[in-house]
Amino acid sequence: MRNRKYRRVIPTNNSKLQGYQYTLIALFINLSLTGVTFLATQKLTILSIHLTYTLYFFIFSTFTNILLFIHFWLKREKVSDISIPLMSYETRKTANQIKKLFNDKQITDVLKLSNHTRFGHEMPEIKIWIDEELSEGFIAIENIANFERANREQFEQRISGILAGEFQRFSVIHSVLSKDDSYILFHFEDVLTSKRIFINNRNSLNEFACENKHAIRLSNDLIWNTQVTPMLSIIARTRSGKSIFAGKYIAPLMLLQGWIVEYNSAKYDRYVKEFNGQSDPEKIVERAEYWCSIMDSRLKEINESGKDKYSEMENMPDIGLFFDELGNLNAALDSLDKVDKTLKLTSRWITAINRLTATGGSSGIHIIAISQFATKEGFLPSLARVNCSDAVIMLGGAADSSEERKYLMSGFADLPKRSYQKGQGLARIIGSGKKWEVPHFFETPWFE
Repeated sequence: MRNRKYRRVIPTNNSKLQGYQYTLIALFINLSLTGVTFLATQKLTILSIHLTYTLYFFIFSTFTNILLFIHFWLKREKVSDISIPLMSYETRKTANQIKKLFNDKQITDVLKLSNHTRFGHEMPEIKIWIDEELSEGFIAIENIANFERANREQFEQRISGILAGEFQRFSVIHSVLSKDDSYILFHFEDVLTSKRIFINNRNSLNEFACENKHAIRLSNDLIWNTQVTPMLSIIARTRSGKSIFAGKYIAPLMLLQGWIVEYNSAKYDRYVKEFNGQSDPEKIVERAEYWCSIMDSRLKEINESGKDKYSEMENMPDIGLFFDELGNLNAALDSLDKVDKTLKLTSRWITAINRLTATGGSSGIHIIAISQFATKEGFLPSLARVNCSDAVIMLGGAADSSEERKYLMSGFADLPKRSYQKGQGLARIIGSGKKWEVPHFFETPWFE
């Protein structure tokens, strides 16, 4: 892809000429006069002596014009540069095809990312990168129009609209400024080619189990590395598929990989019974406190053995603790405390869950926090929430809520709105590859 060095300016009807353009016109005039004078000296021999001096003047003037043209040409505004990862021939070809969609009209009239000056429209440099699988990439547009002050969501939707035809499978998922603020990076991905896991009666979860027992496969292109990011948050409204995702897929998969699993929920359902959990609010608190004691004993055992990690210990499997319907749990604990203040259930719950999310990962204890809402009232207490914010899955309406993304996906509140179907949303999981360090389109496993 050819790199432009100097700013391209599109003149308008009332725009002024730039310095190099004035010298170019003067150069043309001087060359014309030099040619006419030279021909005159050849034809009019009587005046040749007098015309010779005139010819020398025009030659000198032409030479001076050339120097001035070079000077003003090199003085033009230079474009900012950005490093683009290397691409193969095929990906460069695709990138160039995408770049052609961003013509001058789209930049000036639709996106309004050009700068209108007395010389005309100053056009930003545009660079495209796409991965080898042709599944994701970014559009880098030089930031010369104060993008940081604009409505990002609107820009992202307009960019997605430009990606038409054979590229309509691509949709902008988020935008950021480059480290030096010189470019706007519109990250896009293929949202039509599904990476979803499909499970039917003819297969079991065995084929989705990972060789690394500490890793949990969530889709065909996403593996949750629990040793890097030990805690997981799942936020989804009713009937968005969160309970099936957690209780019918993640929990059984953990068991297949040798984990200890317990499913607690303030709303009694089949998974509480299936995975030896509790639904009574007071007993849920007691289970959290029990696992704190297990955590302490595990940490002591690891320390006494001289090991650095729980994974180096024999007979110390991972533990997956599910806490579902956290909003209902918080409300129930508050009501019980009002009836009997001696119980102090809320404070006991906060202490226990804060400890488990802060230190549990070192002992192989992993919290899967599930709620309908990512709010102060509907989710974990502040410290636990921070500890569970490095691996977050938001489904349905929750994924489209900027306030809830702000609560659990800090820095990614402004994302394009999208109508998510059941089991669809966004995932951001640190430790699962660079792609998933930012929110990406995600689909939960589908049971046929």
